[in-house]
Amino acid sequence: MIQGRDVVTLDTFTPDEIRYAISRAHAMKAEGFGMPLQGRALAMVFFNPSLRTRASFAIAFSSLGGTVIDLTAERDIWNLELRDGAVMAGVAEEHVKDAARVLSEYADAIAIRSLARHDDWAMERRDLVLVSFQKHSSVPIFNMESVLEHPCQAWGDALTLEEEFGDLRGRKLALTWVYSPTARPLAVPHGAAIMAAKLGMNLTICHPEGYDLDHGVLDLVQRNAREHGGTVRFTSDLADAATGAHAVYAASWGATNLHGRPDEERLLRSRHTDRRITADLMAKTQSGRFLHAMPVRRNVEADDAVVDAPSSLVIRQAGNRLHIQRALFAEVLA
Repeated sequence: MIQGRDVVTLDTFTPDEIRYAISRAHAMKAEGFGMPLQGRALAMVFFNPSLRTRASFAIAFSSLGGTVIDLTAERDIWNLELRDGAVMAGVAEEHVKDAARVLSEYADAIAIRSLARHDDWAMERRDLVLVSFQKHSSVPIFNMESVLEHPCQAWGDALTLEEEFGDLRGRKLALTWVYSPTARPLAVPHGAAIMAAKLGMNLTICHPEGYDLDHGVLDLVQRNAREHGGTVRFTSDLADAATGAHAVYAASWGATNLHGRPDEERLLRSRHTDRRITADLMAKTQSGRFLHAMPVRRNVEADDAVVDAPSSLVIRQAGNRLHIQRALFAEVLA
């Protein structure tokens, strides 16, 4: 169903295709997975640090019998030029078109992690590193988190929620902004919102003024909700968002309108230090289920009593990244 496809954005997958990959992950988690990728190779290229993504991608691919090479940008590979037609007399020593084509000769898939690099959000949201590799590669590309999306995280989240609730249509998910001392990327909340809309959930997006998600992503979320039977509503009140929710997904993200202006963004953020997930807040939900993509700043983003509660899903969320990525690798490279 998804053989040979890039896993770059959830927008290119139908709800049935998303559910199919989840069902394959369920089956592989329960029954084992064999060695379907013996003799295959994955090239991972990291432009930013990673713990869960780096570990889960490498272990998922190698456990299926494949070989993984892990490359860090500006340490293991040359500085890359992204502009077509550039006169390369500056710091960039290799063009991305050459790097992508060469890696395509060596590997059966390429995985890229590349977050924000510039001060201009209009430029950032184009996801030029990821898009450039996708343009010039002749093998499937996997997004290990970009400026706009983290599809494998969202797919693992959906696997986790399906294990808890079964069919997610009509289930209530509260995606809530929480305070963090630093501005975090938007890829995780974007992916969670798109996935919820694709699967027909009733999504509440909760954030203080100035922390709207990217407007292009919001358009995509609202369109998918209309098409697939879900709803989207917005609130700034944490208690309102949590009340009656089946799960609360806590995340912190930066203000796109202040992107590249860190002092102003920090000042705005500092007005909301009280926005964290507490046990009292979780008591307002239907089930007490708590989600966070990690790393989580304990007792800043969410209290220990929430993160460590029996109903917290954060560790299983992280573990399910391994299982959904096994399923995606097996299906895409079948």
